Amino acid sequence: RAKRGTGRRRGRSNDHRLWLALLGVILAAGAAIFGIIKFEFPSHGGPVHSMVTPARIGGYVRTVNLEKQTHLAQLRAEVITMSSGHASSVVSAAYESGNSAAGATEQIIMFIGGHLANAAPSSSIASFIQKFPAAVVVPAGSLGGQAACVENGAGTSNPVSMCVWFDNDSFGEIVSPTMNANALSTVMRTVRPSFELVVTK
Repeated sequence: RAKRGTGRRRGRSNDHRLWLALLGVILAAGAAIFGIIKFEFPSHGGPVHSMVTPARIGGYVRTVNLEKQTHLAQLRAEVITMSSGHASSVVSAAYESGNSAAGATEQIIMFIGGHLANAAPSSSIASFIQKFPAAVVVPAGSLGGQAACVENGAGTSNPVSMCVWFDNDSFGEIVSPTMNANALSTVMRTVRPSFELVVTK
């Protein structure tokens, strides 16, 4: 099987509608991530983080229209409800880079994350891999914690990749229909410091 590249050229409106429908399904399923999160009492100490969604991250620009079309705000509300009070300050955003109209390779990433009280990162990642057997552990980046990525629907015409991370007091998830899991893991480490800020006391 030819390997999927790290981006796609997109010029047909039918492709756009297909991607939006697919993202809606995957992101709705993503709310179930709280079924795999593990907690520990008392929790280990560590830096305090604040989750934000900047208007731009490098070449990625936030797109509110895509957020509305994929009901990203609804997913954020579901995550808060399903967390039974563990998650707070949950944020979400969708970003695009490139310009398909100009013939450039376009990338899409969608993000949701927030503060997570009493998280157990290693146990959560182990539970994630149990739920998604094809997932692999990847470096979490400069902010530490534990991370893993998986490509759903690999070998089909519409695969979607997902990366998650957990640290001492927060979690994050990014989803992309334009990148394989390996490429998305690199993007995750690049964009994570823009989403997850260390709060100085």
